[in-house]
Order: sequence, then structure tokens, then C-alpha cells
Amino acid sequence: MRNKKIYSAFISSVYESLRDERSLVIETLLDNSVFPICMEHFTVSASGNFSDIESRIDEADFFILLLGSKYGSEDENGVSWTEREYRYAVKSHKQILAIICDELDEILKRDPETLSPSEKKQVEFCNGITFARTISPNLPVVKIIGQFLAQCDYTKCAGWVRGVPEVISSAILEEWQNEHKAFDLSGTWYHVHLSADDENYIRVGTIQITQSFDPANYDKLHFDGYNYSITGFDKEKGRINENKLKSTHWKGDYTIDAHGVMFGIFMSKREFKGVFNDQTVDRGIRRGIHDFKIETDVNERVDEFRGEFHDEAPSPKAGNIYVFRTEEARLAFILQNCGHIIDIA
Repeated sequence: MRNKKIYSAFISSVYESLRDERSLVIETLLDNSVFPICMEHFTVSASGNFSDIESRIDEADFFILLLGSKYGSEDENGVSWTEREYRYAVKSHKQILAIICDELDEILKRDPETLSPSEKKQVEFCNGITFARTISPNLPVVKIIGQFLAQCDYTKCAGWVRGVPEVISSAILEEWQNEHKAFDLSGTWYHVHLSADDENYIRVGTIQITQSFDPANYDKLHFDGYNYSITGFDKEKGRINENKLKSTHWKGDYTIDAHGVMFGIFMSKREFKGVFNDQTVDRGIRRGIHDFKIETDVNERVDEFRGEFHDEAPSPKAGNIYVFRTEEARLAFILQNCGHIIDIA
């Protein structure tokens, strides 16, 4: 069977004012098996220069620009970072989709004399993009993206596919495995999900990681995880009490690179309704992105790693994930960092 190629799209916009639109775009891309690349999901280098963004745009097959009412933060030359991203995408000959959101559409209908300096800059930026498509009842975001992807020239896209396995001797395979212990993540892991914005948000559970630990396939992993609400800590039994009735089951496919950076798309089924950072989160199907980083030498066995979760659809939710090989290591971490929050009996 021929392997299906996966494509990616860089999403550019002012973040704060277009949260709902970004979430809808990400959800639509995930529905079409297109990996969304968003800068808020990545750690920018200490230099903080534009080259980090350029690298992400270079990696993407498509560039999607969301235009709202705000021009956004400007550089020393008075050009917004969003416009700089768009200019670079044009220069790089990316296939570009520009979407005019409702709030900008309203500004475009107003008398230019009533606009603020920032709004005037945004209108000028928008007017220079002659192929932008405007959201309307007859042309929602889902349809706009669907039309764009259907019309794209995929011969210009790099994409990626699972590598073709190579037959190697058992001796060579064993030597390679010993030299790449850090990337052997198969087995059962114990995690805790936390949020810096909501200290009462604590979820624990297990992750079953499936991985073919050989040179041709080790970089592709499958996660099958469960999250549970905790009701406290039983000091006598020395264990966390989990509420199994309040569970989330999630699965995802992930890719890890030679530097230990791992990320992928997941889909989860939440069995209960709750609150996250003063926001109601309903039960049902959710989609999102995980990204992790392994901090160790490739010759050393990994006993823990950490990352971030970004639930993008149907509502945004984000936080940190800490993953441990043993339940005891996770318990020690929870007691040290969350002991003042959980009910210890």
C-alpha cells in the first residue's frame, strides 16, 4: 500500500483578536489531514530574531493569512510581524491563502477618515492583497479552506511520508539501538497535565507509546493515552486517587527529530463537562497539538520528558505535560509541585 503524504500549513495572524478564527482554521486543517504550524506552539530561540519564523515558513507547504482589524506589533521599521511573515511567504513562492475576517470587513466599509492609524495601516496592507477572500454566510472558513486545498498544486509541496523499512542485520540493529537509547520511548508512561493559568487544573493518567525502534521507523510514534481528574492523595496507601468517571481518552501520531523535538496531532474524547481557566469545556470530541522535547544525550535512557498541549477545537485550551517512566516518579513530582492544592488524607 502506498504511504499517504502529510502536508502542513503556516498560520499567520494577530493572535489575541482572532482566537476563534484561528481555532476554526486549525480544526478545518486537521479535518483535512493538514498539520497546522503556529508560532505559539514553538519555543523561539534566545536571539528572538525573524529567522526562527522564516524557518517555520520554509518547512510549511502552504501559508494561511488571517486578516482582522488590528495591524499588530511592529518592528523597528514600522512593519507588523504579520506583514513581514506574508512578505517572506511571497518571496519564498509559497501557495498563499488570505482570509478577510468579519471585523476587518466592517472596517473596510467605513469612512477612511474615521479609522485609527493602526486600522489605516491594516486596510492598506489588506488592499495590497488582491486575491484575499472574505468570510460570508455563503462562504464560511470551512468552505474557503476546502476550495483552497482543492486548487493547490501539490507537485510544489514537499510534505512527508513514513520512511520505507530497510532490512539490516540483528548485530547492526542492536548496535544502533544501544547508541540511540534516548529515542526508545515505547511502553507505558505516567503523565500529569498542569496549567500555569489555572492551578486547580490537574489531570493524571497513562500513555501507551507504540514505536518500531529501528533506524527506518523510530521517528514515528503512536500515543494512546487516558487523562483522569484527581480527587486527592491517599497518604496511607501512597497513591493518587483518580476519578475514572471523569476521563478523557486520546490518540495521536507523532514525529521525533534528531534533536529530540517531538510533536503531532491528537484526537480525544472527553467524557465530562468542566471548567478550565474560567471557561466551560464540554464533553465530546476534541482535536489539538502536542509538542515535546527530550533533554538528554542520545546514548542515555530517557526516564522523563515534558511538553505542551494545545487543544484547538472546538475551544482553545493549553498547558504543560510532564511524562515519567514510573508511577513513583510522577507521584514525587506531583507532591512536590501540587501538594498544596490536592487534598491529602
